[in-house]
Order: sequence, then C-alpha cells, then structure tokens
Amino acid sequence: MTRAEQRLNSNHGRLMHAARAVPPRLRGVAIPGWGWTPRDVLAHVLAWQEEAMRRLGHPDGPLPPRRGGETDAWNAAARERMRGLTWDEVVDRLETNHHELRTSLGADPPRWFGTCTYWHYTEHTRSLLTFVQTVAAQSSTMTVAPIAVQS
Repeated sequence: MTRAEQRLNSNHGRLMHAARAVPPRLRGVAIPGWGWTPRDVLAHVLAWQEEAMRRLGHPDGPLPPRRGGETDAWNAAARERMRGLTWDEVVDRLETNHHELRTSLGADPPRWFGTCTYWHYTEHTRSLLTFVQTVAAQSSTMTVAPIAVQS
C-alpha cells in the first residue's frame, strides 16, 4: 500500500468517525462562528472529494480552484449544489466515493489530490470533533431548573 493510500484510508476513517460522533440532534445546528452545520461541512468535503474524482478522470481538464476568491466562489456554488442532500445521502456518497478513489489512486498522486481529499478530511475532522466537544462541554455545565421552579 502506498503512502497516499494510507493517508486516504486513515484520514477518511477519522472523518467518518467524527461524523458518527455528531448526534442526530446536532447535525443541522450551525457551528458557532462559522454558520455551517455539520451536514454542510460533510457536504463540502463531499464536493471536494467529487472534484478530485472528476480531475482524476479528466487529467487534462481545469485544475481545482487554488486562490482565496476562486475557492470561496467554488465553495459557495458547491454548498448550494449540495443543499438538498440529507445527512445519510452525504455520508453514503462519501463512503462510495472513497472506494472509487482508492481504486483510481496512482502510486504518486498529484499535489492537488491531497488538498481535495486527505488533508482536507483532516481539517474538517477537527472542526466536527471540536464542535461536538464544545457542545458536550456546554451541555454538561448547564443547569436545568425543574419545571415547577420555571413557572
């Protein structure tokens, strides 16, 4: 197994672990300071994963966007394109695409491949885990008054 395959597999596994750590009740809750929900984050990762698949299938086609403004515009369009997908649809496509990427991956993938996949997975694995940990910490420090006291 090549180093790229190892990175792809391990970072994808960590991303899926982080996704499973998000309770269903939090999947549509905006991440503080960002405005995206955990579902939006995974759909964003899916969009970049699919961009990598497109690029591997058409190596002479345009490269993925690389500058701030271009990337922001691409992300906004991808977010809109993915808006209608449910959590389960996003997760299922991430898994399906992962298996296809594994079979398409050469021994020495181009530099952009990591940016679209395994390095990107790491970035958003962290954001999901931080979100879940922050919400869990807030929940455990909240005091709930009995209903009788609230009246």
